[in-house]
Amino acid sequence: MEEVRLWKEEYRIGDGEIDAQHRELFRRVEALLAVAMTGDETANQRECLELLDFLVSYTVRHFEAEEALQKRQGYVSYDLHARIHRDFKNTVLAYQEKVKKDFSRETLKKLLGTLMTWLTVHVCGCDRKIVKNLPIAPDISFDGADDLIRRVTVQLLTDTYGIQVNCTRTSVYKGYVEGKIFVRIIIGGEKNYVFLFGFSDEMAQTLYRKVSGMGIRNTSWPNAIEKSALIELGDILASQAVSYINQKSYTGLQWKGDLFLKEYSDPCIDISKSILLDFETDCGRLEILHCLAGKA
Repeated sequence: MEEVRLWKEEYRIGDGEIDAQHRELFRRVEALLAVAMTGDETANQRECLELLDFLVSYTVRHFEAEEALQKRQGYVSYDLHARIHRDFKNTVLAYQEKVKKDFSRETLKKLLGTLMTWLTVHVCGCDRKIVKNLPIAPDISFDGADDLIRRVTVQLLTDTYGIQVNCTRTSVYKGYVEGKIFVRIIIGGEKNYVFLFGFSDEMAQTLYRKVSGMGIRNTSWPNAIEKSALIELGDILASQAVSYINQKSYTGLQWKGDLFLKEYSDPCIDISKSILLDFETDCGRLEILHCLAGKA
């Protein structure tokens, strides 16, 4: 497997202790990635579980240290940040239990895709705001859900991944979403929201390279890790948008993500009430369909 460097110096938040812990987390995820990508499944099961156990305990300690820093500094988004931490700990614990009960490289690869994407988005989009005391969710007004989703997406692409958005367009859903790889996220709470992301192949590969530090060298693109990373990215975008729409944390919402490799349309979606956003960048295109799908 090619050398991986998940940690980048631009991920530093400006606190020595927290930056050192972040580097260790990324290093351990790299080690887990090496185990998942190579070697005999049976021989590596114990090592996988040991690494996962470490990640669970270390993540708990790291979050406690990070939240203590926020308390000392009177961080403006402490409550929201702590809830995001609790949600992620529950996700990791659920994966740990699944791996213990029924170990497979496929499950491990899905975990890795989730870990890599969540870590980069959280460190860049949330943690780097702590020392500067910037809110996670800025107190700004949006001209409806379309404008909100557009701003959330542009912020993630530019601030987290350095992808310049050249222009955006809004149109009524035409019955299908264009792209090469499609991620559907259903967010359930008091209402059900459907998001369908259509990534051009260049956009999907660029995002994965920025998340993982790895190139795309295999003919099975996207593999289990790559699929999981793209689904997690879609979940983060959809969850943030829904939390802003409802003006509350997305904690407690249920979500389901799927990935498709052919043009996707959903006969259950009301074309007349569904909005399509089109983002053109230097790294390809992204289309996002969003609609309200009724009560859960």
